Amino acid sequence: MQTKARAPTQEEGRVSPRSTETTVIFVGHARLPQSLAPRDSSSVVSVELEAEIASGTILGTSVKGVLPLGTRLLDEVLAGRRIGDGPQEAVEEIRQRYVCPSQKALCTAVANAYEAYYRYRQQGIPSS
Repeated sequence: MQTKARAPTQEEGRVSPRSTETTVIFVGHARLPQSLAPRDSSSVVSVELEAEIASGTILGTSVKGVLPLGTRLLDEVLAGRRIGDGPQEAVEEIRQRYVCPSQKALCTAVANAYEAYYRYRQQGIPSS
């Protein structure tokens, strides 16, 4: 299979190169506590992890339902890790560094994204 690079995308003023067809995006969701759920938008935190299939390296993250500094922290904590190593260390680092009422929802969404990876692997996809 031939791979081709995709054009860069503009995301919040920052240009980030898109990976090739050798990456997969894994998504996890978690509900915010009802007291934090905004009335006019989603009460769910969503986390996307883009990982390279061959190495299992997390290349980038995206998050919805978390403030900008929390989004930046998530990318800092997860980018470069191997998704096959499991979420425990990353989730613990998030717990230590992201102190707010929505912390549990963010950690759960991260763990659920990793679970999506494990489901993907169980389908017989090559391991990282």
